Amino acid sequence: MSAPMPGDADFVKQESVYGRLPLLPDEREYDTRGAHATNFAFAVATWCFLTGGYVAQYVGAVQGMVALIAGSVLGCFLTTMPLALASQRYGIEQIDYCKSAFGQKGSRILLVFYLINQLGWTGLILVMFGNGVRNTVIGLGYEPPGWIVGAGVALGIWIVYLLVTRGIHLMNVTNSYVGPGLMIISVVMFVLLLRDYGWSEIVAAEPLDPFEEPWLNYVIVVELAIAGGISWFGGVGFLARNTTTRRNAVYPEMLHLGLGMGLVCCVGLFSSLVLRTSDPTEWLIPIAGAVMGMVALLFVAVANITSSAISVYASGLALRHLEVLRVRPWWHVVLWSLVPCMPFVFWPAELEGMGSNFLAYNGTLYAPVVGILFADFVFVRRQRLNVRAVFDDDPRAEYYYTKGFHWPALICMILGQAIYFALLDPLSYESHPLFLYLTASLPACVVPGIVYAIWLKLRPRERLALPARGEPLTQPNI
Repeated sequence: MSAPMPGDADFVKQESVYGRLPLLPDEREYDTRGAHATNFAFAVATWCFLTGGYVAQYVGAVQGMVALIAGSVLGCFLTTMPLALASQRYGIEQIDYCKSAFGQKGSRILLVFYLINQLGWTGLILVMFGNGVRNTVIGLGYEPPGWIVGAGVALGIWIVYLLVTRGIHLMNVTNSYVGPGLMIISVVMFVLLLRDYGWSEIVAAEPLDPFEEPWLNYVIVVELAIAGGISWFGGVGFLARNTTTRRNAVYPEMLHLGLGMGLVCCVGLFSSLVLRTSDPTEWLIPIAGAVMGMVALLFVAVANITSSAISVYASGLALRHLEVLRVRPWWHVVLWSLVPCMPFVFWPAELEGMGSNFLAYNGTLYAPVVGILFADFVFVRRQRLNVRAVFDDDPRAEYYYTKGFHWPALICMILGQAIYFALLDPLSYESHPLFLYLTASLPACVVPGIVYAIWLKLRPRERLALPARGEPLTQPNI
């Protein structure tokens, strides 16, 4: 049987599922059940436990729980609204969507940081998978060698490759079964902590390494939670693009990536406070027993793999923007997505220790981006996009702007990043006094969005000449 050729229905469908062509409604995999299951499986990755562990450095159980839930929901809302609504309505990949605000070439700047975000989280999750392999061996009564975590990361990379190259349907089917199991396991983790330590002991546990000023500790946790919610930027557009309705695009993301993430982060917080570790693979077997602990470890491991697979799949679609990979087979693109994860095989502990700084980095970059996208989609364009212009590199095209760059958006992005750094240093956590009242992510998101909307209101861009109706695209970028 011959391979599908351009113009064939099968070819177009392949380019939609494994490429950047807009997904038609009948090509989308996630109905209500699939959307909830996939979002939950994506949310309940052990980066939530890592985030809870970082939070335990600064605050206790009650303050941390309030800050984590509120911040996660707020951050998820900011990044979900523009990306989920646009990607679902038009079926387009999110870097393509960003062209409407940043321009054809300006969006490539976001592509670089987007890939760093996706691959950084993928590597951290795979390190947790490697830790799970090590702790499983310990639970079975053996002493693991020092290289086993790196070997676990390599194993995880191989499994993710097999899963992603087989398409979104297999991921959807897997998550439909894994999602409910993960929900049960998360509840079991919390019940086990309560059984062995009690709520009073969890509440009384002191933070591990706080700053002297209590309010500063609390605001740092709120900031980390907001940044964690915003860091879903890498996945929300991909998930929404594959949903059948706008309701399935927004509500599951808010429920699971926002509220669900906050609640699961609390499990990591509680375990860090009383057990001095946020990694559930280190305490599930000792507390739950061999059988129950091994079952829980299995589901946590699967959560890591499914979350990594979603990140890699989204990264692969983003890599289609590079001309060298635009027409390559899907498995080539997946390999390119996974190669940058190889350092996690050789230096897993060192890279895992940089996780809190990486979390703050996401807030630094994406807070102004989501503010600009929200203002552009909701207030400037009234939720209407020219899909044809998204895929047209002709200088006359609507989203080409000035030599491919939309300078109002890029300048506002730089403004937002400057505001963030002025309020908080994401490496040392040295802060401006205003940080105690404003956080860093919120001003870095809101101010650029307002400036961008006012800028385009006062100085509307002259409408560029567009190709006549029916005229073929002159410089397609797909």
